Amino acid sequence: MTELLLASIWGYLLGAIPTGVIVARVLSGVDIRRHGSGHTGGTNVARVAGRWAGLLTAVCDVLLGFLAVWSVRLALDDPWAAAAAGVMAIVGHDWSVFIGFEGGIGLADLAGATLASDWLRGLGSGGAFILLWLVLTKVLHRHRARSTIFGMLVFALMLWVLGMPSPGFAMGALGAAVVIVKTLPDWNRVYA
Repeated sequence: MTELLLASIWGYLLGAIPTGVIVARVLSGVDIRRHGSGHTGGTNVARVAGRWAGLLTAVCDVLLGFLAVWSVRLALDDPWAAAAAGVMAIVGHDWSVFIGFEGGIGLADLAGATLASDWLRGLGSGGAFILLWLVLTKVLHRHRARSTIFGMLVFALMLWVLGMPSPGFAMGALGAAVVIVKTLPDWNRVYA
């Protein structure tokens, strides 16, 4: 139980590092939370501070999610503790203690955590999400937030279909649920 708690705290603190706020402030001098969607992830950073700043933010967030799971697996050799660290990295990204419990959506952290849990199944599920999201938004012209929510349901289903072991599946499904909760307020957002 102590290991689970420590892994959760570690994951939360890693995920809570406000990469987007730091990158946007350093590269553009703006507080990303006051521009665009107000989210701190790579997509909003790209909108406000430029494509390279958004890419840097996304890569760093993927690495934070990956590091949360990988480091706990290495230190404790407990897949359930690693899964807890992964979920809490997403929670930390979405509601960071370092920036007044604001944050992003958590997709990049979820991607990193899932890849650290099982890279092959993570790639398969992530690829299915990206393909579905692109079809929904670019081909069928569906709402981005709603497409993300639907895509997260498919992501969790794909983890199960691909046979993700129980700890990784639980982490991916709970992480997808966190992303959905954080995306719901954008249900009716109008995109420029």
